Amino acid sequence: MATQRGRKTASGRKRTNNRKRNTRRKQDSFSTEVKDEVILLLGIAVTILLFLSNFHLIGKAGDAVSAVMFGVFGILAYITPPVLFLGILFLILNFGNRVATIKLLAGTFLFLDLEVVAALIGGIGNAGSTVVSYYSYANTHKISGGVIGSALAGGLTKTIGMVGTVALVLILMMLCLVLLTEKSIVRQLAGAGRHVYDSAREDVENRIERNEILREQRLQEREIRMQERAEREKRRQEEKSLRMDNKVSGITDATTLKAPKKTKKAEAKPISVSEESLDVRQLQIEEMPAVQDMDEIEKIHIKGIEPVQSMKAEDVAAIEKPEKKPVKQPAYNREHKVQVMESAPDDFDMTQISAALEESADRIAGLTPEPAYVRTKPVAGKAAESGQPIGNQSTQTMQSAGQKTAGAAEIPISDQISQPPKKPKPYKKPPLTLLKRSDASSNKNSERQLKETALQLKQTLKTFGVNVTITDISQGPAVTRYELQPEMGVKVSKIVNLSDDIKLNLAATDIRIEAPIPGKAAIGIEVPNKENSMVLLRDLLESDNFKNFKSNLSFAVGKDIAGQTVVTDIAKMPHVLIAGSTGSGKSVCINTLIMSILYKASPEDVKLIMVDPKVVELSVYNGIPHLLLPVVTDPKKAAGALHWGVNEMTERYKKFEDMHVRDLKGYNKKVEEMTENGGAELPQKLPQIVIIVDELADLMMVAPGEVEESICRLAQLARAAGIHLVIATQRPSVDVITGLIKANMPSRIAFAVSSGVDSRTILDMNGAEKLLGKGDMLFYPQGYPKPVRVQGAFVSDKEVADVVDYLKENNDVQSQDEVNQQIEAMGNGSGDAPGKNGGENERDMYFADAGRFIIDKDKASIGMLQRVFKIGFNRAARIMDQLCDYGVVGEEEGTKPRKVLMTEEQFEQLLEEI
Repeated sequence: MATQRGRKTASGRKRTNNRKRNTRRKQDSFSTEVKDEVILLLGIAVTILLFLSNFHLIGKAGDAVSAVMFGVFGILAYITPPVLFLGILFLILNFGNRVATIKLLAGTFLFLDLEVVAALIGGIGNAGSTVVSYYSYANTHKISGGVIGSALAGGLTKTIGMVGTVALVLILMMLCLVLLTEKSIVRQLAGAGRHVYDSAREDVENRIERNEILREQRLQEREIRMQERAEREKRRQEEKSLRMDNKVSGITDATTLKAPKKTKKAEAKPISVSEESLDVRQLQIEEMPAVQDMDEIEKIHIKGIEPVQSMKAEDVAAIEKPEKKPVKQPAYNREHKVQVMESAPDDFDMTQISAALEESADRIAGLTPEPAYVRTKPVAGKAAESGQPIGNQSTQTMQSAGQKTAGAAEIPISDQISQPPKKPKPYKKPPLTLLKRSDASSNKNSERQLKETALQLKQTLKTFGVNVTITDISQGPAVTRYELQPEMGVKVSKIVNLSDDIKLNLAATDIRIEAPIPGKAAIGIEVPNKENSMVLLRDLLESDNFKNFKSNLSFAVGKDIAGQTVVTDIAKMPHVLIAGSTGSGKSVCINTLIMSILYKASPEDVKLIMVDPKVVELSVYNGIPHLLLPVVTDPKKAAGALHWGVNEMTERYKKFEDMHVRDLKGYNKKVEEMTENGGAELPQKLPQIVIIVDELADLMMVAPGEVEESICRLAQLARAAGIHLVIATQRPSVDVITGLIKANMPSRIAFAVSSGVDSRTILDMNGAEKLLGKGDMLFYPQGYPKPVRVQGAFVSDKEVADVVDYLKENNDVQSQDEVNQQIEAMGNGSGDAPGKNGGENERDMYFADAGRFIIDKDKASIGMLQRVFKIGFNRAARIMDQLCDYGVVGEEEGTKPRKVLMTEEQFEQLLEEI
């Protein structure tokens, strides 16, 4: 029992000792944590007080402490409190760690090194040589290294000199940095050198590879050019050989050549129209360097945007009017074709071969033209023997030397236009004195104001953290553009987003930012001028750009942002859409376009059709010789005018096909050559036609389907026929400017609009909502990468009236009653489609072709007629009703297709009877 009691007592004593030991250990750890936290808080408080005392924020006690700190540590007194706090914190967190102790000592030596550096920079000689002088100098001037730095620096300089002191301090600093960062400086330098070496080697390899790729591309381009040159030479030789094999029939009248060998050269000279067209395209490509040279010359005199320049006169002359030598010889005919002869060299006596007109007339009379519809089958019976195409009842046959006869389904309207009853007298252009000239002392911002605005703009951007350089200033009539080049790393969007802030600081009505400027490494900020300069039409017409512009459809648009005259060719646009809000300058722009044509072209070369649903805008031009018919104001009659334009386009293409030419230019050139050679009943030259519609919205409200169809057909096909559209509207919405119309109008002119939605409808981009109005436009012709801002020219109503009165008094006006009657008939037809000749009782021109096609397919469908003949639904339905009236197809049977009731032979017999 005693033994057991003794064991229990011993075990109880052990548990009590363990419990006491654990309790003591917990108390020690708790007291250590509390002590560390107290030291940390006290360190923070002392650090804050010492730091604030350096700035005299703690009163007199703080000033005394600050004086002691500056005297002891010098200029490093500013960083001594935070350094001291970081050292205490590092020691508490890593207490007992040997590596931490070494790093703390390295940091202390680094601080002392900085003290020595501060003392050397502050000047030891000025601080004296005693500790008191060190203290007072540092306390008074708050520079140098204080007592510590000055004492260490003074001792070192006396012992090892200034150079040795600097070397020693640098070595110790590098050693301390290595101990603190645990990274080798030598290894870092070696790694940096290796990186530089690798980068340089990669750059060299990339440069070599890029040069190799460029060399291969140049070789490929050279091979392609050589192949193309060889193909052109081969094709030219084949064409020459084909031309030499042509046989000439007829009688030769007194053709005498000097040498037999030269005769072959003379025979090889005739060129075909296709070859001439190729030459024209080559000249158009080769003229581009001349325009670029002009831009470089302009850059020398005027800084800013490269102005839009007209084509040089000598470049255009090579294309528009090739040099020809008149040859007065008898006319000649060739079998079934007319060939263009090139002028002979000076050392040849070239004579033309005269054709036997009687035999040619017999042959020509036997020719039969091909019908327009190519999918017809061979015709049996009397129709095949007669060889006449079946269309409307009225036909007309035209025969001329060297030209095939064609049986027309209607009287060609273009013949009525181009063959007036009498030859008018030569066109007398109006003088420029009828127009007002701008004042020479036009109001413009002074150079000083421009530079002040540029400086203000630069400072405004700098306040938002964007540093830019003003590289150029271009002052236009109404807007000045400042070209900015941002520093590296600045996003373009950052400047664009500051547009409202820039407008506020410049006190501008509105600004437009072009980022970036095409072809320049700069951003353009367009600011309105405080004093605008008016651009008058006479200034543009008197400029060399307009005078040297050889096109008959020259259009003096206005002046660009650099004050240069902008002249364009409507024939190259070739159709233009003008849109903008009310009062923005659309009607003035149209007047400028019309006046440019009146001052440039004669009525024989250019004809105008004006559609003015607003009645008051274009009616002043009634009576000028260029008008094909009086200004159309009735919307229904306007739709008929557009239909007539489609008919005229179709007729012209038929003439081009008969003359074996591709466009109006080739046709007129061949007519000129035929006129020089002489002959009976020669065709007349065809003029270019410009159809101007001042308000499209009114037409779209009356007859949207027919107007849209006619505009789209003209815009797609009328360029080569010499017919061009100019359409203006003040409501640029998608229900007026439909997708089809916008897709077929490649050139756009946008005036001020109310919203970005309207701007995107016109230009497919924002920008027009930033315009100022009063002729301020965005000119976006075909081929431009971005719109160009142009100030349009102004012409007053009085000037227009004076020019019109002058033209009426000094020029003859040709009556076009036939055209007017045809357009009125189309307008009164309430929607007759293009191509129909008369009223509702006459058959459509596609009646015969549609009947053959339906019998061939054994299926009568309106939709099929629409697809095959490319006509509208109303017209296809009328053709189907006409076929039903003549018994070709049956009546409607609900959703079922109509029945085909005739065979081919029966239909051909019907056509002969009717």
